[in-house]
Amino acid sequence: MIEKLEDRIAAETEAGREALAVWRETLRRMSGGQRIAKAFELTETARQFMRAGIRSQHPVATVEQIHAMYIDRLLGYHGLTLAKVRQMQAEEAQPT
Repeated sequence: MIEKLEDRIAAETEAGREALAVWRETLRRMSGGQRIAKAFELTETARQFMRAGIRSQHPVATVEQIHAMYIDRLLGYHGLTLAKVRQMQAEEAQPT
């Protein structure tokens, strides 16, 4: 049984298996610092794609609105919204 999602996807095609093997060999040859740098690079690329997707869905949105939608989507992965976080912050700021 294949455990990792990447292994299941790669197992579907020969090209997928070859690509995964190349990626794993590339990672194996990298130092710890290089792996961390690559993780940051890939994270930033994912963020740029996410913002570009929001821009394409909302072409007349301002930079501030796009940023708010981006943050809202990120928070959504944790079951939160920007409005909920702002509400929680306001409640914490109130004197007891």
